[in-house]
This record gives sequence, C-alpha cells and structure tokens, in this order.
Amino acid sequence: MTKRKEVRIIRRTIILIGVVAGVAMALAVLGGGGTASADGGPHVVETGATPDKCAACHRIHTGQNEYLLKEAGTVEDFCFSCHGNGGPGSDLAVQEGTFYGGTTPGFPYGTKAASTTVGLRAGGFDMARINTTDPSASVANTTPPPTNVPVIGVLATAETVNSRHTLETLTTLWGNGAIATPGAGPSYTLECTSCHDPHGNGNYRILRSVPQGSSGAGSPTPVPVAIADQADPKVYTTSNYFSTGPVDGAKVSSWCATCHTRYLAGSMADSGDAIFKYRHRSNGSLGTTCIKCHAPHGTNAGAAGTYSSTVGYPGGGSGTTNTAESRLLKMDNRGICIKCHTDY
Repeated sequence: MTKRKEVRIIRRTIILIGVVAGVAMALAVLGGGGTASADGGPHVVETGATPDKCAACHRIHTGQNEYLLKEAGTVEDFCFSCHGNGGPGSDLAVQEGTFYGGTTPGFPYGTKAASTTVGLRAGGFDMARINTTDPSASVANTTPPPTNVPVIGVLATAETVNSRHTLETLTTLWGNGAIATPGAGPSYTLECTSCHDPHGNGNYRILRSVPQGSSGAGSPTPVPVAIADQADPKVYTTSNYFSTGPVDGAKVSSWCATCHTRYLAGSMADSGDAIFKYRHRSNGSLGTTCIKCHAPHGTNAGAAGTYSSTVGYPGGGSGTTNTAESRLLKMDNRGICIKCHTDY
C-alpha cells in the first residue's frame, strides 16, 4: 500500500468517526431530558404501538399534578416550563410574546437570542412586543385588493401586557350564549388547554374544534381551523401585527365565536340583543376578522386616553377597572380604528 492510499484511508476513517460521534451526541441529547421541537415535539400525535412522547409531560406513578404532569403547579405554569420567558423548551415563548432562534424553530433551545424583527403573532400573556403606537399608514400589497396593507410593527423589547385572556382565574366569558341571553356572559376559569389540545389534533395551532367550557355555543356548526387552511404550518411569527397571516381569518372568527357567540356579526344591523345590540362586522366579510384587531393571548396596548379609559365593560359599569385595560386591541386607545378608517 502506498503512503498516498494510507493517507486517504486515515482521512476517511477520521471523517466517519466524526460523523458517528456527532449523530450519537445528537441522539443522546434528544433522547434524554431534551426539549420539545415545535414541529415534532409532544404536541404531535404519534402513530404505532410504542409512542414515546407521553413521557415528555407525564409520569405514571410520580405525577406532581392531578393530570399526572411531571411538574407541579398550574396548567399555565406547566405550559410556561417550555413556552415561558427565554424559550426554555420552545422557541415560541408565549409568556413574553417573543420568538427565539432565528427564522424557523429548531434545536437547541434556551440559549438563542430573541428575534429583533418578528414577534409571536398572538402576542403574549405577561409581555408582548406589539408596536402599539406605530404611525405607519400602509405598505404596498402586490396582490390587491386591498392595494395597501396597514402596518403595526414589532418592538425590539417586550412590554408588560395591559390586557390578556385571563388564565387560572374565574372571569367573565364575554358574550357567551345565544342572542338575547340575559347578562354579558357566564363565569369561567380559562386554561391554556381550554383552547389548545396538548396532545395534538391536526388543527391550526392545535386549537380544539370547540373550546372547553364554551358549551359549543358559537356558530351553528363550528368549523375546525385546519392546518390546510394556512399556507405554511410553520409560520408562528409576524413582522406586521395588522396582518392575519397565512390563515383563513373568517374561520378563526367563527372559532372565536364558539365562546364569544354574541360578538360575531356579518353586518352592523340591530341584533336584537339588549347588550350586544349593534356590533362591528367580524365574520370575515370585507376582511374584518377578530384577529385583525385583537391579539388572542395578550397585548401591551394601553387605553389611558380620556375617552378610551372610561369605556365600561359590556352590561354595566361607568368605567373600566383598569384605565390601561385595552380589550386585547393592538393599538393604544382606539388607534386600531384608524388603521382601517383612515378617511375619518
């Protein structure tokens, strides 16, 4: 054997050892304590007789929670153990409305810098990065109508939210019930799992077809917002909070209305309801949808203006209990109105 052949064999051996070692290290990390991948983690239903993903969240005999969850605390706390500040187990940090790890989710987690250009589309529960004072009028749209798309940009630093979907606390399920139902809505304690199916179901954002506690009171036949209703299931983020993104906004509005029944409207005519009498169009017609104006998780927008701060809650009261309470809107005061009604 010549020296040149010996060198080639040694090089190939070194490369092969390096590849095997790299694969072994990756498998050791992913198969150990590890963290969840957004597209292949515990929220994706496994097939076959020997599923592995149950162990990501549950312990059979040593559960620390009534759902046999491996950690104690509330459901919210458990979800935040992955989706909390800093993205400890997922790039999608819903606690602070921040996306970690560049443009696409992936391994490893917990040590990546927050993206400076995009935020989580739904906002956050404790903090959010919505530019709630964005003066931008619009940007050109290459596929009109409309010819221009209003802009609500992303802040570099997250701010404390002023309104959110309240978790783990008894609160009012606003507008729940049929038209003309007495009162503004029943009391209900919302959890992350009220809206999301932690075991996966094939729907957009693993949303339940009918949220728990809604009594199925929304549209006559609630339509699941399937992954097929969006262009790319990996689009978790946005650089423009006024854009609904690659999803059928009308179906999302129908889904929201399974709880907030009396908010859904196809016109601004008298509904016949004593409280929710005249309502803004929200069923997707003319591009009006719930998530166009509201952040589903929470918003850092405030409502401290003279008029905005004294808007009473539905069904009574001369003012809010918090002058910054902004009803999940994406702009301070009623700036969201100007994003559409610029002629006024």
